[in-house]
Amino acid sequence: MQVANAPPPDTVVRAPPPGAGFLSTSEGELALVVIGLGIAVIIALSVVLFKKETSAEDSIRGYALILIIIGTMVLICAGYSNDQIAPAMGLFGTVAGYLLGRKGSQ
Repeated sequence: MQVANAPPPDTVVRAPPPGAGFLSTSEGELALVVIGLGIAVIIALSVVLFKKETSAEDSIRGYALILIIIGTMVLICAGYSNDQIAPAMGLFGTVAGYLLGRKGSQ
């Protein structure tokens, strides 16, 4: 008897060794590198926005777009499948479109 949702018999599923956490895998390490990059970019953006004395709306746009881009990269690097990250991509795209499409009150 065959199970309805069983993987094909020739498929090899490789699990991490017992006791190995997420951070010991290459996906975990890459996700941490992307998070570090995101922190560096946010610090650089903070310095630039502080020196230029921009408006609050421009600051929010900058931070939100950086967080959306870095969040997307972390989801991709962490090894999630297309089915798992599709809803997040839709939400990120909607927020980014709203922020970029909204006009200031000038």
